[in-house]
Amino acid sequence: MDSTTLQAATFRTENRPTVPVQRVRQPADIFEALFQSVQGGEAHARPTLELTPDSPFLPFLEIGFALRACLEKPARHDYLLERLRPHLSVMIGTLPASIMPMGMLPKLAPLPGFRQLEEISDAEVRDWLIQEGGLIYGEMQRFELENYFDAIKPFLPPGGVMVDLGSGLGKVVMTAALTLPFTRCIGVELLNYRHRLAQERLVRLLTLARQGLEALPEPLTLETPLQLPSGVMANGRHLLDLGSRILFLENDMFKVDVRGAGLVFLYSTCFGPLMDAISDKLARELPEGALVSTTTYPIKHPAFRLLQSHAPGTLSWTSVMIYQRIGPQMAQPASEARYLHQPDADAWEARARADLHAMTGGSA
Repeated sequence: MDSTTLQAATFRTENRPTVPVQRVRQPADIFEALFQSVQGGEAHARPTLELTPDSPFLPFLEIGFALRACLEKPARHDYLLERLRPHLSVMIGTLPASIMPMGMLPKLAPLPGFRQLEEISDAEVRDWLIQEGGLIYGEMQRFELENYFDAIKPFLPPGGVMVDLGSGLGKVVMTAALTLPFTRCIGVELLNYRHRLAQERLVRLLTLARQGLEALPEPLTLETPLQLPSGVMANGRHLLDLGSRILFLENDMFKVDVRGAGLVFLYSTCFGPLMDAISDKLARELPEGALVSTTTYPIKHPAFRLLQSHAPGTLSWTSVMIYQRIGPQMAQPASEARYLHQPDADAWEARARADLHAMTGGSA
């Protein structure tokens, strides 16, 4: 039995029942209260993107409005499908989530000067679909993250820096900072509202930590031995210095240098079209020995060696892969177009027409 199969047999399959922490008697009670405070982000309200002349998402909004205008008119469905059909390899789902009724496009009218879809090139539509996939949000459940850190723990040296590219509301970053003795845990998120919610979550986390530490029957000192939720031994500094070990950055993942990271976490289920660029970036910047984990999409790059692969339904609902950076840093991309897939176009069109008919009540 290989290590992956052996570990899979012990993975959790659901969240354990939780009871709110009413009284702090020991550090374990503080940890439990903090873990409970970062749950539930997958159910957060998604605000629409801001429609202003200085919005950084203005090009995205323009093309999104043009696509949505076709979706809303049954007579335009044929043209919408015609424009989407060449780009199935970079689409997430049947129809782009952003143009759906509950998507992130504002309900307002387009700004003056916005183009119609006929005026927008195929290359622009393709780039829009790639960006749109990266805006979709999801979170691992608590038991899945417990499984993940159990799996990654044997490969991690003590300390080090953990980076989450596309960190959303910060759940993975804060869970990492609680679970293992990282020197620092950093989250990088492009969308302002998600970054803001992560900062609010962090304030709540640190407030609860301070209150819990004050409530302990015996004060925790910097050198007090402390068993972490992962079973790893640390000391009181782990909780006392929690705020200095967590950082959230509002930025594009491709503009943040990760060369100091020992672990890069990618919840990459919606990053398929970006995986070539991401893996080339990590090959350029990460030092030899650094770890990278991905979901759904593997890394197909010679600078990374697969350490473990966990099938859907074992560690998480989707597949999870753990890699190690090998060899010297690489200045040039290793290859092109390693990740593109091509769904059956006729089957996709049948699903899309059914969805369009259900949404608009018109013939597609």
